[in-house]
Amino acid sequence: MNQARPLTTAEFALPAAQQPSLQARRPIAGFGSISAVLPEGFSEYNALQIKLERRFSRGLYILNSFTWSKALDNGSQVLEEPNGNTGTPQNVYNIAADRGIGAYDQPFNNTTSFVWEIPFGRGRQLGNNLNPIVEAIAGGWTLTGINTATSGQPINLRVPTSPVTNNLPTFLGGVALRPNITCDPTNRDPRPNPTQGYFNRACVSVPPATAPFGNAGRNIARSDSFLQFDLGVHKQFALPINDVSRLEIRAEFFNLFNRTNFQAANSDITSGAFGNITSTFPARQIQLAAKFYF
Repeated sequence: MNQARPLTTAEFALPAAQQPSLQARRPIAGFGSISAVLPEGFSEYNALQIKLERRFSRGLYILNSFTWSKALDNGSQVLEEPNGNTGTPQNVYNIAADRGIGAYDQPFNNTTSFVWEIPFGRGRQLGNNLNPIVEAIAGGWTLTGINTATSGQPINLRVPTSPVTNNLPTFLGGVALRPNITCDPTNRDPRPNPTQGYFNRACVSVPPATAPFGNAGRNIARSDSFLQFDLGVHKQFALPINDVSRLEIRAEFFNLFNRTNFQAANSDITSGAFGNITSTFPARQIQLAAKFYF
């Protein structure tokens, strides 16, 4: 609260020493910034959700979950501020202007998973009485897999430091200004370097000090989509202790095909790294484990 008004055009034309001070432009001139938690939070979520589930014969189970959704709100939770989002509005006197796509909006989400107990070996449909040596090699195998395909993360374009923000008070969480835009800022053409030039600089500009609140909506950009396949290979060994004792060896491959899934690009339009991608989701990871049942 007590956010200073922007300079007028006439005031901005004056020499810096003659311009009204930030303190003089506050509604309550005798006080500085007043931090408050306002009950102005808004959120809305709508979705179509479809689940297909089938258990086949011979040990095969498949589950597919699909969600097509849209999340709208007017701010992130404090300390949960991904990709340029913030829990504070750019203009406390026009909170409605911050209504937009939520920071965790994920329009498309499709997850397919399966478990296949290969029907060969002890306790399965085929080969229940195998020779112990053959059982140790060919019996007791299980395959599991999860294929995840989702939309990219929302990105909020920001003007965090500039003469514009210096003419406004910083309140808890910092001034959260957005730029002016004249066209779609996301560069959808194939990029020679996939980690650079994600945004088109010609489409964005720093607002003037006399009109510091940019016309860009919240989270109008989005990162690349996410696609990953995880695989698990399990092998059970019967143990001559009792009827239920067995040893299970597991090999699990996360991001099996080692696909590069980029995280969000830099959204600070005043930064030399604007539009650059500097991080990715984890590359292939392999995990080995042993589990003893008794």
